[in-house]
Amino acid sequence: MHSKRISSYLWGCLWGCLCGLFAWPVMASASSPATLIRAQPLLAAPDGLATEVAPLAADARVDVLERRGGWSRVRADGKEGWLRVLALREARSALPAAGNVAELFRADAGGNQRIVAVAGFRGLPPPRPSAHALILTIGAYAGGVPPLPGVAHDADSAALMARALGVPDANTTVLRDAALDLAGMRAALDGLESRVMPNDEVFLYYSGHGTRLNAFDGRAARCAEALVTADAQALMDDELQDRLQRIAAKARRLVVFLDACHAGGATTRTVASGNLSGKFWAKSGAETCERPSNVLVRGLREAQPGEGKLNFIHIAAARDDEVALDDGGRGGLATLAWLDCLSGAARDRDASSGLSVAELAACAQPRIERQAAGNSRFGAHHLALTGNTGMVLATPEPDPIATSAGTSGIPPVPVVAPSAVAALKDIHANRDDRRVVRLSADKPAYKAGQDRVRFSLSSSHEGYVYLLMVGSDGKSFDLLFPNRKDDRNHILAGETWQLPRPGWGIRAGGPAGRDHLLAVVSDTPRDFAALGMKPAGPFSVLATSAMSARDIQFVSATSAHAVEPDCGKTGAKRNLEVVAACSDAYGADLITLEEVE
Repeated sequence: MHSKRISSYLWGCLWGCLCGLFAWPVMASASSPATLIRAQPLLAAPDGLATEVAPLAADARVDVLERRGGWSRVRADGKEGWLRVLALREARSALPAAGNVAELFRADAGGNQRIVAVAGFRGLPPPRPSAHALILTIGAYAGGVPPLPGVAHDADSAALMARALGVPDANTTVLRDAALDLAGMRAALDGLESRVMPNDEVFLYYSGHGTRLNAFDGRAARCAEALVTADAQALMDDELQDRLQRIAAKARRLVVFLDACHAGGATTRTVASGNLSGKFWAKSGAETCERPSNVLVRGLREAQPGEGKLNFIHIAAARDDEVALDDGGRGGLATLAWLDCLSGAARDRDASSGLSVAELAACAQPRIERQAAGNSRFGAHHLALTGNTGMVLATPEPDPIATSAGTSGIPPVPVVAPSAVAALKDIHANRDDRRVVRLSADKPAYKAGQDRVRFSLSSSHEGYVYLLMVGSDGKSFDLLFPNRKDDRNHILAGETWQLPRPGWGIRAGGPAGRDHLLAVVSDTPRDFAALGMKPAGPFSVLATSAMSARDIQFVSATSAHAVEPDCGKTGAKRNLEVVAACSDAYGADLITLEEVE
């Protein structure tokens, strides 16, 4: 179905204009100076599993010679190699990661805001003042707990993961070792909770030992899991659960990455094998247990629609019965694999132009297995995901890294044509499901060329309504509402609308097949005009491409006020008034309509 049919000629012109405007250069025209944000190894190939050429310290100066996907070829101290783009701050670069959301918009000749390509790069999200990271790493313990030498590298890796999630460096708190005794761990989580404002995004990372022990919860004995603190105490699972639930009640999105294990049957016998160490410790004389009552997982499974279940993802380095591994020279195997996938190794399997947790995990798992191969004591551990595995955490790089297959032994995934429907599904998967939006059509099927289509829409929260459609041919994104004949798109909480209103209508236009219609109700307005959409009668259209699919996801999830100075305020200046005016939160509903001949 189309609001108005687009000729193949017009679609071709749109495609050509987009390709010309958003070119993706791979090679830099000349070297440019850059500074290393975090200590990183200089690698022989653009792959985290490649041979190390030399270690580079934080603040080291390098010259960028070439960019390929999420990697840069650099020269440092007379040596050449590859570094993750995430780890670099370029002196003459307008990469989004060096500025803020407003840097993705520029005014055209008429003064209108337009999304623009920045330095040929769109994969890095701009830092958002509403995003926060708390990184906790413990490799040196008191009380006879075996050390984990590789954890010293994990804080830097996790900080780059935070940058990939759009967390500004100023909003990233890193605490290590002695600062994380039991009291320090609690204080760190208290501090995070106090900093988080309504609808903020939060990344919580922990690397260190995990444990299991019998506990009593006031009603019955149970097998509990815990994080081991630097003073050999235990932060119990039920306490962590309570703290995370309080943060999640405020946050628009909470991503938790725990590179530790709570392995059933594991003991201190399994501490080390060569350069690998198991990240599990059992206190001497303590009664360990095999089958945990995982409070975190149980609480999520009991969540009801509208309670924010889709706002949370817990990424565990290993399953309940496995030992997570630490590489003494590089860091946690799960952390390294996940960072590589965020840095360009992951492939967009559904061609949505977004990388979901599930797609990142599919990339990371074989990398964990490769790193663990060949040791005699430990088998490879497997990532365990709890929560919204459809949550999109990154965007794919435009050019597959040709050398990654030869370096890591992992076969590349073929590039496929972009899918506009998959892009709508990504927008839907990233909604705040505390905002309940209901969209329904007046009948299950429509006769192409004859029937008019009508909808009913309701929202649990006040906001701004947008209707996006991908027709049965999948060639374009159509913005049906608001439109040139009806721009009154502000809905009140609890209201139900009937659309279209008098003065405009939608007719099933064919071809036969399924149309997909997405309703977005956002806290603040969205600026779809920044996409350069073209008029089609009263509606607006955008030809399907990898770039347009990425852009429409960005605009759907970003307040039109993002370009205003107030939205960049941090600290005490970012009060509740600013938060409300700049909120990116939205609810959504996605339905399919059948067109028949």
